[in-house]
Amino acid sequence: MKLRRRAGMLATLALTACANDGGVIEPGLDAHDAGASIPAADAGADLDRPTGRDAPTVDASARDAAEGDARGGVRELCNNGLDDDDNGLVDDGCPCVPGTSQQCYPRERAEAGRAPCAWGVQGCEGDGEFGTWTECVGAVTPVEEICGDGVDQDCTGVADDGPRCACVPGQTRPCYEGPRGTLGVGICRLGEQTCAPDGHSWGTCLDQVLPRDEICSNRVDDDCDGVVDNGPNCACAPNATRMCYPGPAAEIGRGPCRSGIQRCNVGGTAWGACEGAVGPTGEVCGNGLDDDCDGSADEECPMTRICMVSVNLNGDCVTTRCPADCPYPVGCDITMAGGDPRGCVASTPRSPVVYFQEGDVCGAGRVTGTLRCSNVPGGGLNASNCPINKPQRIYPASRSGCPAT
Repeated sequence: MKLRRRAGMLATLALTACANDGGVIEPGLDAHDAGASIPAADAGADLDRPTGRDAPTVDASARDAAEGDARGGVRELCNNGLDDDDNGLVDDGCPCVPGTSQQCYPRERAEAGRAPCAWGVQGCEGDGEFGTWTECVGAVTPVEEICGDGVDQDCTGVADDGPRCACVPGQTRPCYEGPRGTLGVGICRLGEQTCAPDGHSWGTCLDQVLPRDEICSNRVDDDCDGVVDNGPNCACAPNATRMCYPGPAAEIGRGPCRSGIQRCNVGGTAWGACEGAVGPTGEVCGNGLDDDCDGSADEECPMTRICMVSVNLNGDCVTTRCPADCPYPVGCDITMAGGDPRGCVASTPRSPVVYFQEGDVCGAGRVTGTLRCSNVPGGGLNASNCPINKPQRIYPASRSGCPAT
C-alpha cells in the first residue's frame, strides 16, 4: 500500500511539473518511478488519508494557496522554476522528486533568454520519498548597463538604455550654449561635442562662437543682437564728425558764439573734444557786441560816453592818451606818413596810453588822425576798430610787441 501512495505522489508531482513547464525528469528515473504507468485512480487512491510521514502528500496547489494568503496574496507557484514570491529563492518549499532537476531563473520570466540573461539549473535533494529544490545555480541575471557597447546587460530588450546612458561613446553632435535667439546672428555659430568614453555624458562644446562685447570699430555684430557696433560702450562710428557746442543751442549765432566740430575716436567708444567752438564771455560794455550771447549788446552797462581825441604827432614811436573822463581807448583812425609798410599800435583796454610806431626806425614819420575813447572799457584796439594805412598792421598789448628799433 505504501508503494502505491509513493507512486501516486510521484505522478502528481510529474503532472504539476508539466503543467508549470518547470520540472525536468532526470534520465536516472524510469517511467514507473515517475508514475507514468500508474492509472490516475491508483495514483491518488491514498492521498485522501494522509497520516504520520505520509503528510507531505497534501496537494501542492492547496499548500501554495495557503502560503500565498500568509504572504498577503503573493504565492510561490511550484515547479515553474521562478521566484514568484520575490524572496530570492526559486520554488522554495515545493516538494520534488529527489535526484531530478529543472531549469530555473531567480527573477522575472521575461528576462530569461534575453542575452546575456539565461536560465540556470536547480536539483532536488532529499533522503525520503520527497525532497526540496536546491539553490538555482548558473543563472545569468541583469547587471548595470554598459553604455555604448551594443549589449543589453540589463536584459530589458534594448541595448545601451541604462539610466546613466546619455550617448554612444565617440558619437558627436552639434551644440550651442549661447542665449536663445543669438545662434546664426552676427558672429555666433554652432560648435561640436563628443560623447564621453563611458557614455554617461557629452563632452565640452568645442569651436562654438558665442556673443562677446561689441567691438565698436570693426563693423561686425559681435554681441549677436542683429545690430552692428551698438554695444553699451559704442558712442559713435570711428572717425565720424559732428557739430558741437559747449552751451545751450540757442546761443549759437548770437554775438561771437559759434559751434565747433568734434570727431569720434578710432575705437568708436567716445567723441573727442569740441574744437573751434566759441562760447559766451562776460559782457564788454561799450563795444557794441553781444559778448554773452544772450541776444542783447552792452546790456546792464552804464551810460556810455565817447570822447574823440585828435592825433597830430610829428615823427613816430610816439604816444597819446585818453582824457580822464574817457580813460579807455576803444578805437582809432590813424595815418602814418612814413614809407615803411608796417604800422604798430600798442595799447591795453584799461590803460589810457596808446603807442604809435611806423616800421623799425623811430622819428622819421608823422602820425595824424583821431583816437576814440570811452568811459567804459572796450575789448582793445584791433584792425576792425582802429584802422591804420599800412598793409602790415600790428596791435600788441605793449610797445615791446612792435618791431625792434
